[in-house]
Amino acid sequence: MNLILFEKQFDSKRIEKSDTRALHIRKVLRAELGALICIGFVNGPRGQAEVTQLGEDGSVTLKLVSTEPAPKPLPITLLIGLPRPHTAKRILFEAASLGVARVQFFEAERGEPSYASSRLWQDNAWRERLWLGAEQSFGTHLPEVVMYPDLQTALSELFEIPIRVALDNYEARGSLGASLSQDGQVGQDAKTCALALGAERGWSPNERDCLRQNSWQLAHIGEQVLRVETAVVSAVAIAADRLGLHSR
Repeated sequence: MNLILFEKQFDSKRIEKSDTRALHIRKVLRAELGALICIGFVNGPRGQAEVTQLGEDGSVTLKLVSTEPAPKPLPITLLIGLPRPHTAKRILFEAASLGVARVQFFEAERGEPSYASSRLWQDNAWRERLWLGAEQSFGTHLPEVVMYPDLQTALSELFEIPIRVALDNYEARGSLGASLSQDGQVGQDAKTCALALGAERGWSPNERDCLRQNSWQLAHIGEQVLRVETAVVSAVAIAADRLGLHSR
C-alpha cells in the first residue's frame, strides 16, 4: 500500500497490535519514532502523520501533522454484469485504484444467479477490496457500490447521465475513443459518463436491445476479447483521456 487509510479523521490515534495497519507500519515500513507516515481518511483528505509511540505491546500511536485534498473521483459510473466473486474482487480493487465515482452491478441474463448470494456480498469483504484499491492509488475515495436485479432496472437509474456507452465486440459501430470524442466537452466542462460491460459471457440479444432502447451507444476497445477486469481498466483509461479528466 502507498497510503494507510482510516475511516475517520483524527488528531492522534493509537493503533492496536491486532490491526493490520500497525503490523504494516512496524514490519513493512519499519518506521521508527518520529517517522512520517502517509495516511488518508475515507472520502476525505490525505496527509502525513508522525509516529509518536511504539508500544511494547505492539501498538503504534500516530499524530496528524498535515493534510491536503485527495484526488477527486472521476465522474465515471461503471455498470457491470455481475461476475464471479473472484473477478468482482479484482474489479472493485481496480475501480477504486482508478478513482471512478461508482460501480453498479446487475444480474445479467448470461450470469450465474448464485453470484449475488456469495460471501463477498454478505459481509464487508467487497468494501475491503475498495479500501485496498484506494490505498494502492494513494487516494481516499471509495466508490459507491450498488446491486440491481436486472439490466433494465439499472439503466433506469442512469438515464440522466448524458454520455452512456456499452462495450461490445460484436455489434459496435465504432471505438470507445471515437464515441467519446464526438461529445466535444473535456476537462472541467466534461459531462459525466457511464460505461457498461456485460457479464463474463457477454451481452444477451435481449440486453443489447435493452441498451439501444435506452439510448446507449455500443462501442469497442479493440478486436481482442478481454477479461472483464482488463476491459474495465482499459475503458476507464480511454474515457478519462478522451474527456480530459486528467488534464492539469
